[in-house]
Order: sequence, then C-alpha cells, then structure tokens
Amino acid sequence: MKVKWTGFSILFLLIVGILCCTKESYAADAEQSGRPAGSGLSDIWKQKVANHYGSESEDSDETTLNPKNAPIQLTADDIERMNHGDVTMLFSEEGYLTFLRGRYYEEKVTNVEEGIESLLGMAELLGLTRGAEFFGVYSETNRYGYTYYIYKQRYGELTLQNAVLKIVVDPEGYTAGLICSFTPNIGFAPETQSSITPERAEEIVKNRYPEYSFQFYPAAARQTSVTIDGIAYHAWAIFTNYPPEAGTPGGRGYLEHLIAFDGSYLTYMAVNSPEELVLGDNVQEELALSWFEGKTEDTYTGTITLHNGSRKEITVPVVRDSEGTYYLADAKRHILLTDYYIYKTQMQYQPFTSKENTGWSEHYLLTYESYIKVFDFFDSFGMTSVDGFGMPILILTDYCNDIGVPIDNACYLGQNAGWALFAASAVNDFGESIDVIAHEFTHGITSYTLAGDLYENEPGAVNEALSDILGNLCEMMMGETGDRQWLLAENSGRTIRSMSFPWLYRQPATVGGDFYQEMSDNPTLDDDFGGVHVNSSLVAHLAWQLCAQGMELQDAFCLWKEVINLLTPYSGFREVHHALVFAAEIMQMDVKWMGMIHMVCEQAGF
Repeated sequence: MKVKWTGFSILFLLIVGILCCTKESYAADAEQSGRPAGSGLSDIWKQKVANHYGSESEDSDETTLNPKNAPIQLTADDIERMNHGDVTMLFSEEGYLTFLRGRYYEEKVTNVEEGIESLLGMAELLGLTRGAEFFGVYSETNRYGYTYYIYKQRYGELTLQNAVLKIVVDPEGYTAGLICSFTPNIGFAPETQSSITPERAEEIVKNRYPEYSFQFYPAAARQTSVTIDGIAYHAWAIFTNYPPEAGTPGGRGYLEHLIAFDGSYLTYMAVNSPEELVLGDNVQEELALSWFEGKTEDTYTGTITLHNGSRKEITVPVVRDSEGTYYLADAKRHILLTDYYIYKTQMQYQPFTSKENTGWSEHYLLTYESYIKVFDFFDSFGMTSVDGFGMPILILTDYCNDIGVPIDNACYLGQNAGWALFAASAVNDFGESIDVIAHEFTHGITSYTLAGDLYENEPGAVNEALSDILGNLCEMMMGETGDRQWLLAENSGRTIRSMSFPWLYRQPATVGGDFYQEMSDNPTLDDDFGGVHVNSSLVAHLAWQLCAQGMELQDAFCLWKEVINLLTPYSGFREVHHALVFAAEIMQMDVKWMGMIHMVCEQAGF
C-alpha cells in the first residue's frame, strides 16, 4: 500500500531545537506529547544523554543539562553496539552515512512525523546541519510488512535534485535501516534572486555548444537546485532535445542544462522529458484521467503479421466517444496511444482514431498489446502503473527526431502533464518483445521509487541493469519466451544484450575486466554518460547467476523489486550488493542466499 503526501515540509533547524533547549522546555515538550521525557530510549541512548549533558542528580530522575546546548548524537560505534554487531553501514567519500541496515532508534515509527523524529540522533552521521530542510513525499508498505518513508531535501524554496532519504521500518514498527543521498552540510539557503532570465540562460547554452542544433522548450524552463562537488546552487533548468549531431539517444531523448543564477554554465544531464515531474502531480494526473471519462469500452480483434512472417490473432481494448469515433485506448488501465512527432514538436497529444474500428497499424497493435500484458504483470505484484497509484500511460508511436527521421529505439520518456510517457519506434520490432517493453516500464518504476534519476556512471548503469533484470524476469514468468540465456530483445529478431554471457555483446562481467568502461568525471553524450549501457551487465549478470544457482524466478523478481526500494538516485554497485542482502533478509529468504549474494557480488568486484 502506498500513501502520497503533499505540502508536508519540516525545517530540520526547528527539530534540532527540541534537543538544544533547556531542561524545562524539553520536559514540557515531552509532557505535551503524552510521554515522559526520555521514555523509550535504549540503554545506549540513555548513556549518551548522561555523558553529554551530565550525570543524574540524586533527588531527581531527570538529566541535568550542561551549557553545551547541543543535540544528542549517535556515532557509528553506538549503532554497532545497538545492533550487537549485526549491522551494515556504508559511507560517502566525505564520511557521511549513505546506507544503513540496522536499527538506529528505539521508539516506534508509525508516520512521517515520527520518521523525522527518528533522525534527531543521526544528524551528524548524515551531515544534517542547522537549516537543513526536507519533506515527506510518500510511504509504502510492502507485502512483507516493511514500510518505507521517503523524503526529499529542499534548499530554500527549491527542491534539491536527487536528494532523497528513505527510512525502513520493520513490521513491528521499529527502524530497520535508512538510505540517504541528501547533500550534507548545506544549511541555510541564501535568499538569491537570479541575475539572468530564462531567455538569457538559453543564450548561454547556445554559446556553450555552438556545434549543436538544439531545439529548446522554453515553456519547460524552471528554477531548481542542484549539488555539484558538494556545493548547492540555485539554477535555471533549460531543456533541449538530444542534438541530432550526437547520434541516436541511448534511452533519453532530452538534455537538462543547469545555469547558475549568476549566469555560469554548470552542467547538463540526460533526462526523459522536458517537463519531467519525477514524483507526479495530483492535479495534472486527474486532468489526464479525465480524458477517459464519457468513453464507451469496446474491443478490436484482428490478425496481424509478426516480424518472422507468422500470423497471430490479437484482441485489444478500444474506446468509443459519443460521436462514434474509436480510439486505441484502454479505459480500464488508462492507456492511450498518440503520435510522437506531434508531441515532440508541439507538446500536444494527438490520439489515433477510426470511424469503423478498423485500419489500425499492426505495429501499434503489437506494442499496445505488449504494454497491456506488462501493465497487468506488474499490477499483480502491487505496482499499478509506474507510480503505484495508477498514473495513466501514453504510448507515443513512430519515435523520431525533430525532422521526422525514425529513431531505432524504445524509451521511457518520463512523466508529463499527469501522464507516464513511453516511445515506440516503427523501424524495429521491439513491440513484440515483452522484455523490452517491461524494461522501459521498469524505468518508470525506478524513476518514481528512487524519487530521482542520476543517469550517469554507476547509478546510471544500476538503473539500466534493473530494467534488464525485471524485463527478462517478466518475460520468462509470463511464458513469453523460451530463452534461458537471459537475452534482451531476442523476440524482435535482433538480440541486444546477454545477461548470462555479457562479453558476447562486449559488456563486462567484472569491474575493471574485459569491456569495462571507466567512470567519467564529466559524463557526456559521447561516452554514454559514463557507460550506463555498457556497464549495466555488472549488475544484470548477478541476477542470472543467482537464478543459475537455483533461485526461483518469482523469488528473484520479488528480490530485485525490493532492491529498488532500498536504493536512492546516487546508489552504485556497492549499494546494490548490500541492498540485495537487506532485501533477502526482508523476504526471510534461506540464509544460504545471503552467502551466495556476497559471493557473486565480490566476484563482480563490488
């Protein structure tokens, strides 16, 4: 079950103040909350209070505060002792906690506010200083009874890109871990006004890359915040197409250029959509869903020819409006087919229609049917659409560039105007491959579940791998392939990758091994943003190895689905290693799989 929140924001400065105040005000706060001061604290925490604030007096059961007026903080050693050594902690290069499997708080956490309270003693470990601000986005309880509380970080009035914190709570309500990609030590954001206009920001982009013929999307320009090398910036986000001179986009059709408020060009990154809202917008989604209102459900049945010349009968949903016009649309699942070029050039959605419910493109029908199958498969595991809340889906057909030249690819295009967008090309037969369609569908799920998308280097390779893994597992579990080599797109007549023997497609099996692409300090179009597709095999190969050792397909699917919950946009290979162990523990898998996971991850060089 997922619960979405809107408008819930807490200044960490104010929370820290609770423990920075005098003894009387802390006791008063505890009295108002209905619990005695210090109740529910572990012995370790109580000792921390005594050590930090002074010893207890003989005639009082309350702790005497010393003049330091600083919050009580746990150390890594404290957490180690609290978990009797059974704990995993990963730290950033700067020394801040990014991954924790283990308890860090002794009271129960039953809502987003209590999640905030649980972080009080973790401020120093996470690098949360006075002025740090974050807000709750949504919570999700999985089939094993574990609940995830997801927060995003703010910098002044703007949300920091890819800055995410997740709290994991066990079925009894106690903390079981956390995962964090918050930017440490940024404190108060200055009240900065931009010295440039979005139009000027566009000019800066043009001057920076005169060799590219960018198409700009001025309506999508927005103010945002981003952290680069540990420094937070307020910036203009300027969106362009993926320039034709750079070749075929590897899954992302747009670039987001970040221009600092002072006019400095900061960086660019590959994104799915020029108006991507990673966490969606309730109002826009309601407007998108309204398209299906007043439509009558119907079906279309016909025979189509597959790429290998064989024939297949197909039945798919259609809808009919009050004037008798038919649309390739599914009123139950809220899926609609429209034209990509019209969207690309005009940012409008033009559905395909028929007066007689005939004449539908066979290519469209195959792609449409595959998305319906994939939608139902993921829905059976509790993932209704890409966000778990039933976001409507647009399939944009005839994927092409700005001048109408077809692009030989399939893509997830992000979330826009309340829709989850996917692109399908007319120059390939990927619509016949459930693994490809499920791969793209998984991109939508990871973008939402990770609450961001850092599509470069290790995080980008992890992102691509998760799509390959769930895509292949989906296809095999549905009985849509006889392939047991874990190939990708084999049913289209053109295999792209092999998860069992990645080197056959010039992909590595180990970090630093044959075909491994080194990480880039400045990921660009030219190096596939640090090898996100090439190095994806490092994680994808793990999934094949575990199943080759006897893991059932359904267990593997649930394991990797849980791994997604345990990652943030910055998670790399080592986080995948320990997220796999954590996920296996959450699922109560046989202990032998813990050892197997450690073995295959260490062999890969994680």
